[in-house]
Amino acid sequence: MTQTVGESSGASQPSRAGASPPTARVISIIELLADPARQSMTLAEIVRQIGLSRATAHAIVGELVERGWLFRDPASNTYGIGPGFVALARSADNADHLSRWAATAARALSDRLSIPCFVARRTAHDSITVAEHAVPDHLTDGGDASPWFRHGQRIRLRPPICREFVAWESAEARADWIAQAPEPTRTRLRVVLDVIAERGYSIERMTDDHVAMVDALSSLDTMSDGLRAKVGDLLTELSVIDYLPDELTGDVAAVTIGAPIRDANRGVVASIVACPNTTMPAAELTAIAEATRAAADRISEQLR
Repeated sequence: MTQTVGESSGASQPSRAGASPPTARVISIIELLADPARQSMTLAEIVRQIGLSRATAHAIVGELVERGWLFRDPASNTYGIGPGFVALARSADNADHLSRWAATAARALSDRLSIPCFVARRTAHDSITVAEHAVPDHLTDGGDASPWFRHGQRIRLRPPICREFVAWESAEARADWIAQAPEPTRTRLRVVLDVIAERGYSIERMTDDHVAMVDALSSLDTMSDGLRAKVGDLLTELSVIDYLPDELTGDVAAVTIGAPIRDANRGVVASIVACPNTTMPAAELTAIAEATRAAADRISEQLR
């Protein structure tokens, strides 16, 4: 007796552990008819393409028509994607996938590295907001384990922080951002942005006043223009901006490592930020940074 593809016996073709052949058949038909190159197909064409028996294919498409996932044109006796499936797809498209996927990735990264991690989302042209965060269990008993970020905290995209949001911008946007920094720091900022764009992440050096600096930079909007410029310039001049490749030697201190999440248009819409907040060998910092970049890259691929 001839066996059709997808319906062969388990004795002749071992299947994946936990596989569900009935589910796979339904998905195969949906994927086939959702292909933009195909407007509709007859049952015979579906049978040939998928390799199902006619009886099995007929039962599946009948149920999908009943659910509204497929539509049957009685004039041509063909099947195509139905309004129920289209409505479901639109609902899924409008869901906040970034928040869910990035939050899951941050939790997994935090568990893997045993350090706090958070997700920062771009919520305005000139600011980001801490949207999700994850702290390992062993750090939650001793009070605030992550004083440098708070859920819902708004941070202005002002030099020298939030560099991973700027490194992939256009040359004009990068120049406008750098122009907000005091003149003595601009050359290093240009070099640092190039380095970040090449390696895929930024590193915030650890200083005694890091928390105070971030809070001050985030609150500059409440000051007068003159005072805001002076305070911002002073804070920038007091900070050592990122690490260049030849500076990552011996023991290095880092508060955060941020890797960008980029959408289908290649724009940076968020970042995953790991928070070691300690001094460690350069090789260890690089390993944390690469893991953070890999987590961000996986989310970016899902958004494309």
